Amino acid sequence: MYLRLALRNVARNPRRSGLTILAIAFGLFCLIVFQALKVGMHREMIEGTLALDSASLQIHAADYESNLAVLKPMRDVETAMAALQRVGAERFGLRLKAPALLLAGPRSSSVVLAGVDPAREPGVTLVAKRMVAGAYLGVPDTVVMGQALAQDLGLDVGGTVRLMAQNGSGMPAVRNFRVGGLFRTGLDSFDRGHVYFSLPDAQGFLSSAGAVTEIAANMPPDQAGAIAGELRQILRPENFQVRTWEEVLPDLKQLIELNDATMGLLIAIVFAIVGMGIANTMSMVVFERFREFGVLAAIGTTPSGIVGLVMLESILLGVLATLVGSVAGLAACVYLQHHGIDMSHFISNNQYFAASHVLRAELRMSDLLLAGSVTLATALLAGIYPAWRAGRLEPVKALAHT
Repeated sequence: MYLRLALRNVARNPRRSGLTILAIAFGLFCLIVFQALKVGMHREMIEGTLALDSASLQIHAADYESNLAVLKPMRDVETAMAALQRVGAERFGLRLKAPALLLAGPRSSSVVLAGVDPAREPGVTLVAKRMVAGAYLGVPDTVVMGQALAQDLGLDVGGTVRLMAQNGSGMPAVRNFRVGGLFRTGLDSFDRGHVYFSLPDAQGFLSSAGAVTEIAANMPPDQAGAIAGELRQILRPENFQVRTWEEVLPDLKQLIELNDATMGLLIAIVFAIVGMGIANTMSMVVFERFREFGVLAAIGTTPSGIVGLVMLESILLGVLATLVGSVAGLAACVYLQHHGIDMSHFISNNQYFAASHVLRAELRMSDLLLAGSVTLATALLAGIYPAWRAGRLEPVKALAHT
């Protein structure tokens, strides 16, 4: 009986009920779409940043520090490689990194030299996939650099550059290399600061035979923490340090946390507005139906019954709005997942979107269910005060109300 009464009362004023439902549904729609875009944005930020250079996980010598000019090669690299294979991390690359000065005639630039394994590195980072001229480390005594850096130095494929660095003994190392290829990641700051050559060339140039300063492993970012924990149990801490991307890139982690906090504030604001809308609608409903509630009370309906009736009407509005908002939000997310939003104009120089400039929605079922639950809870809470007010009406005064 109460359900029939509630349905009839909701349908009694279709314009007001419809506007209330649309307002709630719009709030839910925004929540679903914003959350899906946020998840997609975070995925693009993580994948794009890790694909540039850092990868999901790194292994270094125990006393390694990235800002030191002195080489800190790892001991027993084979043990680290075996440990990675043991935990299922098959895509990893060996690196020898050092700061250097690159000279081309009267021009020069400070860069990070990275000697990499040409066979393994393409499975870890995207540089090999972004070649625009020449070849990726296919010929000995050649380097690969960013197209932006080559333009700054007036170089092209086949040109000669001189590298100056500090070798493994702390002595200066100077040698000429030929430009074998150019890459363009889409992030000029990265392209201007990194030069690659083969690991054997790097070891020879830095007089560090067999030296490796870094092993970078590629895996799903959400699995990096668990795999790092396993590696720390296998590898001796006095010989190796294992760091996940969250430790290597704390600024990226903090930016994601900031986005999550901002999204939480946005959700609170949207649903505060939705709640006030529902409370206002139900207050108007109670005000217009004083005499009706008086009749119900006069024929024996208990205050709790009147409270339950008003609450049921509020919940019905929430349920209908949840259905409408969920369907609309799901449809929008499916569209945005397939077509995305081209953000090239806004993020072309952003390191977090080097891999792709297209923002795609990624809707998780848990987020959809949570959004619907929050909407229903908001409708329920917003109906409490109007229902309490209706339950406190005195039958005689309510019947006399005009």
